[in-house]
Amino acid sequence: MKYSLLNKLTDLVGTNMAKFDIGSIVSDVQKNFKGKEKLASKVGSVGDLHELTDADFIVLGPWWQDSTLTKGIPFGRLTTLAGSSDSGKTSVAIQAIKAALEQGVGVIYCETEQKTTEKDFTDWGVDPTQVILISSNIAEEMYELVLQTWDSFREKYPDNPLLVVIDSIGNLISLRDEDIDMTEQSQKPGGQGKANRLGLSKLMAKMSSEEAKTAVILVSYTYDNIGSQGKTTAGGMALHLFSSLMYQTSRKGWLFKTVKGEKIKVGAEVIFSQQKNHINKSAPGDYKITFRITKDGIEYISAKDADK
Repeated sequence: MKYSLLNKLTDLVGTNMAKFDIGSIVSDVQKNFKGKEKLASKVGSVGDLHELTDADFIVLGPWWQDSTLTKGIPFGRLTTLAGSSDSGKTSVAIQAIKAALEQGVGVIYCETEQKTTEKDFTDWGVDPTQVILISSNIAEEMYELVLQTWDSFREKYPDNPLLVVIDSIGNLISLRDEDIDMTEQSQKPGGQGKANRLGLSKLMAKMSSEEAKTAVILVSYTYDNIGSQGKTTAGGMALHLFSSLMYQTSRKGWLFKTVKGEKIKVGAEVIFSQQKNHINKSAPGDYKITFRITKDGIEYISAKDADK
């Protein structure tokens, strides 16, 4: 029988494995942060790590849970949905907004494309008067408005969970690009990427520093990689760096039904391709997910049924 690495580690635990008084070290560090209890609480041992519970999510229905094997949209993290037009991104975001309101979560919705209407919300039972709207496609403006609105919400509801949806981040423009000489600097990175990186850094810092829970959904678009397979998500590398859940979306086809001899479009089948799932790394769910989206909601189609 081979002597396994596990056997060696087991022997070390009983013999040579060092034993440190971690508790006293943590206590000493925390004493140095009197009056800063929240900061002090960030020092501990690995034994303090815990599995996420329902309270750590805006809980979504079986269509999301059964396909992603996560409870929903996680607080304290970024969730990115990126893809082509009419591929289910905004539909999923609105379903998350509906679930958030039903669970007592405040909502800030940033509309940058001037394509989403009040009817898109009311058709799925969302009360539009309960959603704070920010309309701007200028990156610097949008991030400033989000952060100030976030602060105003916290002043009135300091302990209330919050959902921030930016739809979409990929088509933002930057005030910095106005000054670029297109002849001399056409190959240099524009202001949009820089503004997104700075804005996302501020969003992440704000989520990490506050007591109450906040979740962020970023909607973006994808474009084909020239000379290679796959697609790139617009918005810069910061999206990949900061996102804990990331899906690229595409439309598989439209859904139709015949009414009085006339063919009417009633929805779409879309495919969500998993790019990143750091919420459930051991069982991250299907790599490719098929959703059927109609006015009645979103239905998960299993891989077996999707091939029929």
